[in-house]
Amino acid sequence: MICKCANKPYNMLIATVFGLCIDNSLKLASFWFGWISVVCWFIAYFPQIRLTFLLKKSEALSTSFLIFWIVGDICNVSAVFILNSLFTQKVLVSFYIITDTVLIIEHVFFTCSKKKYMPQNTKVSCLEWTIYVVFLVYIFNDMFIYGAVGFVQLSQYEEKYDYCPVQPEVSEQSKVIGLILAYIAAASYISAKPGQIVKNYKRKSVQGLSLGLVISTCIGNVTQTLSVALFNKEYILQKLPFIIMYAIPAIFDFTILYQFYAYQSGRKERKYQKHDNQMMIAVEQMDDVKSTDTLRHDRSHSLNDQSSEIK
Repeated sequence: MICKCANKPYNMLIATVFGLCIDNSLKLASFWFGWISVVCWFIAYFPQIRLTFLLKKSEALSTSFLIFWIVGDICNVSAVFILNSLFTQKVLVSFYIITDTVLIIEHVFFTCSKKKYMPQNTKVSCLEWTIYVVFLVYIFNDMFIYGAVGFVQLSQYEEKYDYCPVQPEVSEQSKVIGLILAYIAAASYISAKPGQIVKNYKRKSVQGLSLGLVISTCIGNVTQTLSVALFNKEYILQKLPFIIMYAIPAIFDFTILYQFYAYQSGRKERKYQKHDNQMMIAVEQMDDVKSTDTLRHDRSHSLNDQSSEIK
C-alpha cells in the first residue's frame, strides 16, 4: 500500500513497498539491519532443515535446545505483537513459528521412528542451485518493479495519497504483559544454547550441525540487536529484553563457531596422525621384509661357501 509521511524528508521507496515512515538515518539503519537479520535467519534455518531431511536423522540438535527455543519463540511472537514492535521484528517472529514447526516435525519423526532411512547425498546439485536462483530472482524482480513504479507515482503525485498509518499507543497493562513475555523469551533463548554447546563438547563433534546455521544465526543475532537498539533511543526499558535476547545468544554462537574450528581441526590432526601411524607401520614392515631377505641371503651365501670347502 503506497502512502506518504508527515515528517520530511522520508524514504519514499520504503513508504511505497512497506507503508512505513523512515525519516532519519538511525531509523533507516535499523530498518536495513532488521531485514539483514531476517535474511540471515532464513539462511540459518534452511540449511539445517535441509541437512536433517537428507541425513534422515536429528541427533545433532539437542532436545533441550529445541524445547527452550520453541518456548522462546512463542513468548517472543506474543511480546512483539502485544508491544507493537518493529515491522521487521514481526516478520522475523512469524518466520520463527513456521520454521520451528518444520524442525519439530523432523526431530520427532526421525528420532522416534523405528524405521531406518538411508541418508542421501547432502551436496547441492546444479538443479537445486537453479531453483534457488530462479526463486530469488522472481521475488526481487517483483519487489523492484513494484517499488520502482510506486516510487515514481508517490514522488509525482504525493498529494493524492493518504498518510501512512500511525502505530497506536500501547496500554500500560499491555506493556507489562509484553515485557514479562519478552523476558521469558530472552531467558529461553539464553538457556537454549548452553545445552547445544555441552552436547557438542561431550561428543567432541559438531557432525550433523550445519555451519551455515551457526554463522547465519550469529550474524542474525548481531544485526537484530543493532536494529532494535538504533531505531529509537526512547523506551529503552521496553527494548532492553529484546536486546538481551539477541546479544547474549550471539556470544554463545561465537562459542559454537569455535567448537567447529576446534573439533574439525582435531579431527584433521587425528586423521593425519592415523595416516602417519599407518606409514610408520608400513615402513617397519618393509624393514622387517628387508631384514628377512638379508638373513636369507647371508644364510644362502654361507651354505654356498661351506659347499665349496667340502668340494
